[in-house]
Amino acid sequence: MPTFVRASIGFYLLAMAVGLGLRFFFVFPFGGFVFQHALHAHSHTLYFGWCALGILALAFRRVGATGRWATRLLGVVAALSAGTFVSFLHGGYSAPSIALSALSLPIWGVAVATFWKHARGKEGIDLAFLRTGVVYLAVASTGAVIRTLLIAFQASTFAKSLAVFGFLHNFAWFFVFSVIGLLVSAAGALGVRFDERLLRWQLRLAAPIAWLTFPLGVAGGDQGALGITARVGAVLLLIPAALGAAALWKASSQSRPGVRGAFRWLAFWLTAEALLSATGGFGLAGLAVQSRHLAILYLHVLLVGVVSLGLMLAHVTSLGAPVRVGAWLHNGGLVVMAAGLAFAGLPVFGWALPEGLPRLGLVLAAIGGAIVYAAAICWAVGVVRARQVERGALPAGSGLTSAN
Repeated sequence: MPTFVRASIGFYLLAMAVGLGLRFFFVFPFGGFVFQHALHAHSHTLYFGWCALGILALAFRRVGATGRWATRLLGVVAALSAGTFVSFLHGGYSAPSIALSALSLPIWGVAVATFWKHARGKEGIDLAFLRTGVVYLAVASTGAVIRTLLIAFQASTFAKSLAVFGFLHNFAWFFVFSVIGLLVSAAGALGVRFDERLLRWQLRLAAPIAWLTFPLGVAGGDQGALGITARVGAVLLLIPAALGAAALWKASSQSRPGVRGAFRWLAFWLTAEALLSATGGFGLAGLAVQSRHLAILYLHVLLVGVVSLGLMLAHVTSLGAPVRVGAWLHNGGLVVMAAGLAFAGLPVFGWALPEGLPRLGLVLAAIGGAIVYAAAICWAVGVVRARQVERGALPAGSGLTSAN
C-alpha cells in the first residue's frame, strides 16, 4: 500500500503542476496550452489519481484488504489515472477520454465492494466515516450512469448538467468523509485524540444531507422544489461542519506543534467551505455559477483546503515524513490564492471597482498557486527522504518525524 500512497502523491504533483499552469495562463496567456484540455486533465487527475487512489490505498490497509486482488485493483486505478491525464491533456473530451472515464465506473463499484467485504464485522468511528465515504462513491457512480442514459435519450441540457454535478458533488463528499475517517485512523501516529461524540454527531447530521446540495452548482438549480431542498440542505450543513471543526480544533490542542497548526487550518477550511456553500442556501448560488473565479474559489477551499490537506496529513504520517513546513506553505499559499480569486470574482456583483483590481486578483491567485505547489514539493521531498531512511540510505536520526 505505501507504493500506491507514493504514487498518489506523484499524481498530486502532476495535477498541481498543470493547475499552476492554468493559474498563470489567466494572467499571461501563452501558446501550446489548450486551456480546456489542461483543465480536464487537472481535475480528473486530482479526482482519480490523487484523491481516489490515495484514499483507497489507506482505506484498504485499514480494513486489511492488502492481498493480490486489492493490489491489482489499485494498480488499475493508477493506470486509469495516468491514461486519463494523457488523454485529456492531448485531446480533451475525445473518444479515448470518454472511454477511459466510462471504464472507471465499474472500477469504483468493485472498490466499494472490496472495501465493504473486508470491513464487515469491524467497528470504529473511523470506519463509520469510511463506510459513508464509499456509499457516496457508489452514489456518485450512479450519477454518472444516469448522465449516460440522459444523453442516450436526448434529455435537456439542464437535466444532463444536474447529473454531471451529482457525480462531481458526491465524489467530492466521498473525499471529505473518507479523509476524516483516515485522520481518525491515523490519530495515534499523529499524536492526537479526537472527541468521538462530536464526530458521531457530525456524521449523523451530514451523511443524510450532504448529497442534497448538488443542484446549486447548476445555473437555475437553486429554483423550484429541488432548488429549495438544496438551499435548505446547504444551510443545515453548517451544523455538522461546526461540530467537525470543533473536533479538529479540540484534537489540535493536545497535539505536537507540527500537527497542531495543520489541524487548526483544517478546522478553518472546513468552516469556510460550509459558509461558502451556505451562501447558495441564501440565494447567492447564481453568482458563483456566473463567475468562474468564485466557483474556483469554492472548489479550492473544498478540494485543496479540506481534502488535500487532510489527505496529505494522513499520507505523510503513514510514510513517516515531516508535516510542518509543507503545511505552512500549503495553507499560506491557499490564503493568497483565495484572496486573489475573491478579488477576481468581485465584478460579478456589479460594483464599481478600481481598474486593474480583478487582474491583480489573478496575479495573487497565481502567486498563491506557486506557494501551494512549493508545499507539494516539500512534502514529496520529505516522503523521498523518509524512504531513504527506511532503506538505510540516510541515518535514522535525520529528524524525519511527522511532528516536524
